[in-house]
Amino acid sequence: MKVQRVRLPETSHISWLVLDDDYVPIEPILHYLQFLDTLERSPYTIRSTAYHLKLFWEFLRDRHLEWKKIDVSSLASFITWLRQRDSSALSIDPQKAKRTNATIDQILTAVHGYYDFHVRLHTVPELPLYQFLIRPTRHYKPFLHGIAKNKPLQRRIVSTKREQRHVKTLTTDQVQKLLNACTHTRDLFLLKLLYDTGMRIGQALGLRHEDLNIEDGEIEIVPRNDNSNGARAKTRFSYTIPVLPDLMQLYTDYLVEDLGALEVPSLPDYVFVNLWEGKIGRPMTYETVRSLVRRLCKKTDIQFSPHMLRHTCATEWIRGKKVSLEEASRLLGHASIETTHNTYVHLTKEDLKKALEDAKGNDDGQ
Repeated sequence: MKVQRVRLPETSHISWLVLDDDYVPIEPILHYLQFLDTLERSPYTIRSTAYHLKLFWEFLRDRHLEWKKIDVSSLASFITWLRQRDSSALSIDPQKAKRTNATIDQILTAVHGYYDFHVRLHTVPELPLYQFLIRPTRHYKPFLHGIAKNKPLQRRIVSTKREQRHVKTLTTDQVQKLLNACTHTRDLFLLKLLYDTGMRIGQALGLRHEDLNIEDGEIEIVPRNDNSNGARAKTRFSYTIPVLPDLMQLYTDYLVEDLGALEVPSLPDYVFVNLWEGKIGRPMTYETVRSLVRRLCKKTDIQFSPHMLRHTCATEWIRGKKVSLEEASRLLGHASIETTHNTYVHLTKEDLKKALEDAKGNDDGQ
C-alpha cells in the first residue's frame, strides 16, 4: 500500500490517495478524503489523514478484518499493532514503543473521523465507538442553570493518554545569533517577523503587501486557499496583530534594499519572494524556507525550525508576564484560550524551586 499525491481535476487542489497492494485507490478512503477537501481542510491535514488511514488498512489486511465490521476490541488491537516494533528483530531486552501515545491518538482521531463520515452516509451501521457522559457536578452554577438542559458529552471509548510535551524554544542569545547570521534583509525580516509576532510560517509566506499597514503598525492575517506557493494560514477567520515600529522599519528597509533591486515593472504581490534563486519574483515556498533554515543551522550550529520562533515568542510573552494569557491567545490566533494554556503554561523544576525560595524569603521577612 502507498499514499499518492494527486491534483484533483474538479478543484485543482493538491490532495492524496491511498492505493491498495494492486495500486488501485481504496474507495471508502477516497470518498472521505474528497469530503475533507470539499470542507477546505489543509492539504497537510488531508495528507496526514491519508497516511493514518493507510496504517489502519494495513492493520485490517494483516489481521484479515473487514472494515465494515470493526468494533472496540478491534481498535484496541490496532493500538497494540501500532506500538509493536519490527517483529523480525527479536530481543530479550524491553523495547520502546514504536510510536508515542500522542501519535497513536492522532491516528485514532483520523480513524474515528473516517467512521463518523461513513456512519452518517449509512455506508456502515452505527458503531459503538463512543460513550456518552453527563457533565459532572460543578462547584459553580452556569448561566441559565436549571433552564438549559445538560447535553451528554461524547467521548471515545478507545483512546490513549497523551504524553505531556513541552514546546521547544530558543534562548535569547540563540535568537540573536540567528538574526546576526542573516546576510540579506529579506531573511532578517522573515525571522524577526516570526520571533516578534509569533506568526506561523504559513501565515508569513501568504502575506501580501496590502496586509501590512505601516502607518498604523498592523498586520492583517488573511486566510487564503489560493496561494500559489501553497502557504496556509491555519485559521478560518481574519485577524489583526499589532507590530512595533522597529519591525515596520525593517520591512521598509526590505522594500528598498531587496525588492527595490528587482528589475520588474511593479512590486510583487507577495511580501516574501525569491530574490537570488529559483524563479525570481515568485513567492517563497516552504522548501525555500527549509533551505534557508538549513544554511543558518550550519552557519550558527543552532538546530531550529521556524515554528520554534513562534514558540519562543509565546513563551517569553506568557512566562515573562509581558502579556496576559488572554492577550497572548488573541495575538497567536488560537481558537480558544485553553489551547494557549495547554501549550505554554507548564511548571518546570526551576519554577517550583523559585516558588519555594520566594515563600521562604517571605517567611523570613515576617
